[in-house]
This record gives sequence, C-alpha cells and structure tokens, in this order.
Amino acid sequence: MIVRFTNDCRVSASGALLAMATALWAAPALAQDDQPRWYGVDGAEQSRLVYGVPDSDDTSLVFICDRRAAIVSAYLVHPPVRAATGAKLSVSLSAGRATVTFPARVQAQEMDDLLHLKGQVTLDAPLEAILASTGQLTVSVGGVAARYPLDGVAAAAAPLLALCGTAARAAPADDLKVAVTNKTRRRLVQLALRDLDSIELDSDTFGYGGLAPGRQRTMTIPGGAGICAYEISVLFAEKEEDCCSDPLPIAIQNLCDDPRIIVHD
Repeated sequence: MIVRFTNDCRVSASGALLAMATALWAAPALAQDDQPRWYGVDGAEQSRLVYGVPDSDDTSLVFICDRRAAIVSAYLVHPPVRAATGAKLSVSLSAGRATVTFPARVQAQEMDDLLHLKGQVTLDAPLEAILASTGQLTVSVGGVAARYPLDGVAAAAAPLLALCGTAARAAPADDLKVAVTNKTRRRLVQLALRDLDSIELDSDTFGYGGLAPGRQRTMTIPGGAGICAYEISVLFAEKEEDCCSDPLPIAIQNLCDDPRIIVHD
C-alpha cells in the first residue's frame, strides 16, 4: 500500500497563534502534549515534516516530499500581509548562515485572518543545513517575520532527508526482484515494462525464453526500487500466427509495494 498524505493542510487560528506566541514572546507553560514542536510523519513513498501540535490540525509549517524527489511542497501559516488570494509572494527561511528563498501563492482566506501560503522549495544543501540547525528559524514574508525554535528539528527531519535528501538521491537505487506467474492457458512469450516517465517498453529484464501456463519466473529490474511504478504489457503465443499477439497492456502496478506480476486470462 502506498502511504499518501493529504495536501489539505488546514491550520486552525489557535494553533498558528500559539506557534507564533511561543516563538516571539514568553507564553504561559503548556502541557507537554499541547506544546507545538517539530515532528515527522514517515511513509515508504512520502514523508512529512511539521511544526505544530501533534495529533491535531494546529500546524504552522508543513513540508512534504515524495520518494527521491528534489522538490518539497511547503505549506505555511504566517502573520497577516496585505496580499490577494492567488498572489505570489517570496518566502525566506533562514537559520544561522543558511538562507533559502522560494515563491509561494496566497491560498483562500481562512477564518483566522492569517496568511496561508503554498509553495515549492528545492531540498538542497542550504535547506538541509537549516533542518540540521539549532537556535531559531526565521520565516519572512512581505517584510513580516515569524520565528520558530529549532529544538528537535534534526531528529524530526531525519525521515524526510532519508527519503528525499541529497544523499538519498545520489545513492544508486536498489535492484528490484519481481516474481512473474502465468495463470493463463497460453504461453507467455514476452513481458514488457514501461517506466511511467518513458515512452519505451522494455522486455530485456524478463528475457525472451517465454513462460508456459502455470509456471513462474523471478526477474530482476536493475535500479527498479528507484522507480517502483510500471506499466505492464504482455505478448502471448498465437497458434494461427507466425509469432505472437500484439502487446496487451494489463496493468499499471507499484512493484515496490507488491513485487508480483500475475497474468490472468
């Protein structure tokens, strides 16, 4: 199963104001479970880094990445800045000597009168440096700044960096072993895979020896764990033809989640 996180990052007024109050001035002591902090939500295909109150909608900053993607979706709630819905504003993140700037669009106005922004930021060395920093994170939009403590951010960001950071993207993807079973009454001549970003069908990993009805074969897809989702097509032997059928598309499947291809009639 692919774990998906919603992009509907709703933020309540109380949570956003609580986060800013914690960062900008002394606030009354809160119960530990109600304290805004950094935390991560990890999945096999997607990871999320959040500043807010766990197990609630009270969040001020949310960063979401898909497996091995260099671009991170960012959702922010910020003190009010005069801007119309749909306007593009520049967002600056800074901690220590590291600074990252990216564009974000103003989202529809919520009941809290705060500024809701959605943007995309490159997960590169400066952003990784911020996510490993201590002290304070300063978020500036339209000349207005909000500050957040960075205590615990390194541990919370570890799943996101492991899934999408520069080191993860530089590492070669693991090979993927897939079991193919022919449950049809015809000989399977070829099985072809197409990366969804490609236009070519490739039968090389399956080979050209065919697969008789009821038989199974394991094939290895070099670097396949870095792709996972494939369009699958098959060719069958035809008694009345010189060779075989035309390619028949049978499925689009995430082979990292389920490394089995079962061909039915």
